[in-house]
Amino acid sequence: MADYRKVLVAIDGSEESDRIIAKAVEVAESNKAELSAVMVFEPPLGSYTIELEMADFTEVLRQAQEELANDLRARMAVRGVPAERVHFLSGKPATEIKALVKSSGTDLLVIGSHGHNPVRAMLGSTANAVLHGIGCDVLTVRV
Repeated sequence: MADYRKVLVAIDGSEESDRIIAKAVEVAESNKAELSAVMVFEPPLGSYTIELEMADFTEVLRQAQEELANDLRARMAVRGVPAERVHFLSGKPATEIKALVKSSGTDLLVIGSHGHNPVRAMLGSTANAVLHGIGCDVLTVRV
């Protein structure tokens, strides 16, 4: 196994996230590497319902994202990862993850094989899209 100095775990807040985080912690600890986490919120496209006014929908989405963010901060704090190494980004998940990997000098990205998130933090194709053109090793955890 390579000597990793910076490990980044990308999660979507699904039930499988704990398994993905656990694998990232295991690899980071065995390499004495710095562990960081990222969650990417993809902006909604189109109209989801005619029953909710857009302002209402935006507030519901914001609250759901805030709950997911608080949950990730708590999950990572328990594992000794400070809040400044827990990143929340907005945009296309694969694009944002690859940009963070590059800017942070990440040696290893740990990501689940697919995601399930009510606010579409990661799409099922994210893991595959991340693999193309990424500048570090990728550990894909089967979920």
